[in-house]
Amino acid sequence: MVDSISNVGGRVPTPIKSDETKGDRVRLEPGSNKVANTDTESNTDRVELSAEAKTELDKAGFDSEKVERIKQALSDGNYPIDARKIAEGFAEIEQLL
Repeated sequence: MVDSISNVGGRVPTPIKSDETKGDRVRLEPGSNKVANTDTESNTDRVELSAEAKTELDKAGFDSEKVERIKQALSDGNYPIDARKIAEGFAEIEQLL
């Protein structure tokens, strides 16, 4: 067979196919809109945080009052916006690209 671009003869590439399908395997149960999981393993994936990660999360905290103040300032139009700081942030992002 001749390559139509370079007019050079050669072997025809064969696609590589996997016997395994990627992602979760699902099927519809007959007569309904319910999805039945066809995987043989149960969904037992679990993530555990290290002691160091738990400590850092405890330190981080969450100030719901501050969040409410910022939300109120945004809705009132009183939240200060520093255009220079925003532009510098964009410049840093562009350098990463």
